[in-house]
Amino acid sequence: MRMAAKDLRVSHSTVSRRIEALEGKLGARLFDRLPEGYKLTPAGIDLLPISQELRSQVDAYSLKVLGRDTELEGQICVTMPDVIAVEVMMPYIAEFQSLYPAITVRIDDSYEVYDLNRREADIAFRFTNEPPEHLIGRRVATAYEAVYGHKDYVTQHDPNAQTSTARWVGWGLPEDNPEWITNSPFPNLKMACHLNNPLLQKQAVTRQMGLGYLPCAIMDNEPDLVRLTDPTPVRDVWVLTHRDLRDTARLRVFREFIFSKAAELTVRFRGT
Repeated sequence: MRMAAKDLRVSHSTVSRRIEALEGKLGARLFDRLPEGYKLTPAGIDLLPISQELRSQVDAYSLKVLGRDTELEGQICVTMPDVIAVEVMMPYIAEFQSLYPAITVRIDDSYEVYDLNRREADIAFRFTNEPPEHLIGRRVATAYEAVYGHKDYVTQHDPNAQTSTARWVGWGLPEDNPEWITNSPFPNLKMACHLNNPLLQKQAVTRQMGLGYLPCAIMDNEPDLVRLTDPTPVRDVWVLTHRDLRDTARLRVFREFIFSKAAELTVRFRGT
């Protein structure tokens, strides 16, 4: 139930009330309320494929209707990871907003893959080398990563020394010997902390908590940080939308605006 509420972006109680209202209209119980959660009844199982087909048809119709929109006004929902929204894209979003004040940009900062077929977002920034075939768009850059440390931390703890006291700022899932450390130039260094977000990791490296293997796009603009390895390409950066929305005016001008910044984005993601 909680996952359904999250997907629908409503409260848990709202989902419960809607289920009860539907059961009342149908005169049938669709779910058994069990201690471990909701379980479909036989009536609910019978209704499931019908509801899925209905949802698919409504989504398809919604895409076609929106695709006919020719006005440069209204809302655009863009999904991208928060680290890219905060560190890279906000100047471009601000510039676009000033050029098209009648278009409202809504940003959902998420690492989850939003379903563009279901209109969970209009445009998605995705880090992938194989974009889905049912979506259209362009590669605007290739993201690079490198190992970074604060210049004072590197001087004090010299990660190249055999008896180095340097440590890693790691990802959120604690591991004894993660593969990324084993394959790094400093495989013998231990972990200082585990953080599940690149923005947190950047702050940790900036505050001399350890070394971080992080995107060049967010690290190279910090004057007190030093890059300890050559940049390594990780994934391409794509701007994607659904095929049925290719002619929607406000989405088209947004895509074209971002595409016009591809040269700048290439430099930024590559590292200065």
